Amino acid sequence: MLRISLLTTALAACVLAGGDYAMSLAVVIGLQALPALGLTLLTGYTGQISLGHAAFYGLGAYGAALIGSALGLPPILGVLLAAVLVGGIAWAMGWLVFRLKGHHLAMATLAFGIIVQIAFVEMHGLTGGPNGLSGIAPLSIFGKDLITDAQVLPVVWTALILALLFAQNLISSPAGLVMRAIAEGDKVVGSLGNDVAAVKRKVMMLSGFLCAVGGGLYAHYVGYLSPGPFDVGFSVRLLLMVALGGFANIWGVLFGVAFVTLVGEALKPLGAFDVIAYGVLLVVSVIFFPQGLLAGVVDPIAAQARRLRKVVTR
Repeated sequence: MLRISLLTTALAACVLAGGDYAMSLAVVIGLQALPALGLTLLTGYTGQISLGHAAFYGLGAYGAALIGSALGLPPILGVLLAAVLVGGIAWAMGWLVFRLKGHHLAMATLAFGIIVQIAFVEMHGLTGGPNGLSGIAPLSIFGKDLITDAQVLPVVWTALILALLFAQNLISSPAGLVMRAIAEGDKVVGSLGNDVAAVKRKVMMLSGFLCAVGGGLYAHYVGYLSPGPFDVGFSVRLLLMVALGGFANIWGVLFGVAFVTLVGEALKPLGAFDVIAYGVLLVVSVIFFPQGLLAGVVDPIAAQARRLRKVVTR
C-alpha cells in the first residue's frame, strides 16, 4: 500500500504542476508499462522469451479502434473486448510456440511479430495500410470525452495500478510459485503433476491481454494509428524495459519503462537508428546488471547512504 500511496502522490503532483509535457510523458509511461508488465510475467517469472509482444500491443490498438467503430461501443468496452480477443490469440499462439525452447522460441515469437506488422501495412481496407487509421474516438466516461492529458492520465494509471496489484497477487499465489518453478526447470514442475504447457499458455494469454489493454487505450488516446509504432523495435524496447527494471520485479517495471521513455526522448534525433542504441543498452544491462539497473546501481547507492548515515549518527 505504501507504493500505491507514493505513486498516487507523484501522479497527483504531476497533474497539479500542470506541465503538459510532464503529463504527456506520464500517460505514455502508463501505456507502455502495461505491455511491459505482461512481458515481465511471461519472461521474468515464467522464463519464456518473447520478441513479438509489439504485435499484441498493435492488435489491441487496431482491434479496439475497429471494434468500437463497427459495433458502436463505448471506447472502454471496445478496449476490453479487443483485449479479450487478443488474449485468445495469445493463448493460441502459445499453443504453437511453446513446443519450442530457447532461441527457437525467440525466433518464433519474432516471426509472429513481423507477420502481424506486415499485415498492418498490407491490409489497406481494414487498417488503412501505411496511411494509417484516423478518426478514432477519444476515451469517454459517462458520455464525457477525455481530451486532455490530465483527463486521460487517471484512466491509464488506474488500469495500470489494478494490473500491478493483480500481478503482485498472482506472483504471491501458488500459481505464481509454479510460474517461477517453470522458469527454473519445467521438467521438474511437470514431474510433480503440473500441466506445464497449460500454465505457459495461460501466462501468454494474460500477457497478451495486458498488452492489448495498453494498445487499446493508446489508440483512443492518440486518435490515429499507423503500423510504425508496432514494429520489432518496440518489442526490443519492451524487453529492455523489463531488463532494466529487473526481469522478475513487478514494481521495477515502472522504473524500466520510465528510464527507457526518457532515454527515448533524448534519442529522437537518431530516428529509426534508435533501435541500435536500445540494443546496446539491452546487452549492457543483461551483462553488467542481470538483476536490473535499479538493483545494480540504485540499491547499492542507497545501501551506501544508509551506512554513511549510521556512521554520522554514532
